[in-house]
Amino acid sequence: MKLRTWGAAALAVCLGAATMAPMHARGFNAQDEPQAQEQLEPQAEGDMGEMAAQSEFESYGSCETCPTDCDYGYGDGWLSGMTGGRRVQVVAGAEYLYAQATFSEALAFVEQDPVAGGETFHQIDFDYESSYSFYGGFYLPDCGGSMIFDYTRLTSSGSYAAAESGATNIFGPFEQNGRIEGDADVDLKSYDLAFSKTIPLGCLLGCGTGCGQCCGEGCGGCQGRGWCPAWDITWSGGIRFADVGWSNSISELDPNQSGLPVVGNATTSLDFDGFGGRIGILGRRYLGKRGLFSLYGKGDLSVLFGDVDIETLVTDPGGTAFLRTSNDITVPVTEVELGASAHLNQFATLSAGYFWAGWHDLGMSPTYHFNNAFQITHFDDANILGFNGFFARAEVAF
Repeated sequence: MKLRTWGAAALAVCLGAATMAPMHARGFNAQDEPQAQEQLEPQAEGDMGEMAAQSEFESYGSCETCPTDCDYGYGDGWLSGMTGGRRVQVVAGAEYLYAQATFSEALAFVEQDPVAGGETFHQIDFDYESSYSFYGGFYLPDCGGSMIFDYTRLTSSGSYAAAESGATNIFGPFEQNGRIEGDADVDLKSYDLAFSKTIPLGCLLGCGTGCGQCCGEGCGGCQGRGWCPAWDITWSGGIRFADVGWSNSISELDPNQSGLPVVGNATTSLDFDGFGGRIGILGRRYLGKRGLFSLYGKGDLSVLFGDVDIETLVTDPGGTAFLRTSNDITVPVTEVELGASAHLNQFATLSAGYFWAGWHDLGMSPTYHFNNAFQITHFDDANILGFNGFFARAEVAF
């Protein structure tokens, strides 16, 4: 009931402001009230129809009711001349990512206390590293539509080392024990093609003139839009192809010889190629009378079908042994992004924030026997390869 009450109040305010605007423009005041009322009465029905159409446009961004000088879309681009004056822009963007890979489980080694008893399981700690993303496409002449292609590459790596002493024993996977060193790395590449549509919501920001006013050139163009909603929501749908790989290598070193020669080595690697669909939604809140700044939250869900290959090679003085598995799997991918944007003008936008991503069933989780030989028994695919980190994005449109 409270939501309905507030909604009714907000609608009344909008309609009242829209009604007062034409009355004020016609010189309606206390001194000439009869004259103004006489002029307004013959046009009452037309004014109400125009006001209703404008109210519908403000609420839903309907292109059918979009006035020529009050269009919710993008600024004129250099393709507009090829499309009969319709607003089409070419858009390009670049993104710097400072990201870290995380796994549900990425065992480096086990540290055992032979005196007091008990074991400590040490995981691989991946570093934040520089990654990048590029995208480009078109802002379409349909009040907020776009077609964008995006390429993203994320990389991260980590290393570890341990040596046993009289107070501790060190056990690594595949009998790489005693004094060990190891490293791991992740390389993820994704290719996305998506169509998106932006829907304006709520009353207009108004550029200082109140709810229901169109923003013209006098208000700086409102980032190329003819008018400025306080909120908007963007939904998107498309396709994704991804190439994901990681590698984890551990070596046992001889502590009794100079140069620390390698006694044995074990390397496990994964490779996944998948294709599927992707959907997402973004909500944005504009700040200030001109909407030059905004805060937003974005969520995406992908479901990819493809082939995964996992291989382990174990080498010691007696030779090399291997264990391989290959099968088709379906991989869900969830992504969340929170950020802020500065809309410099209708041609340039800067954004920054933080993101999280989870690639299910692509984790690093071989399972071992820890009682005696610490040997692998199987690969557990109920695991997540994750990424999280900071991003900074620059976008230009022509």
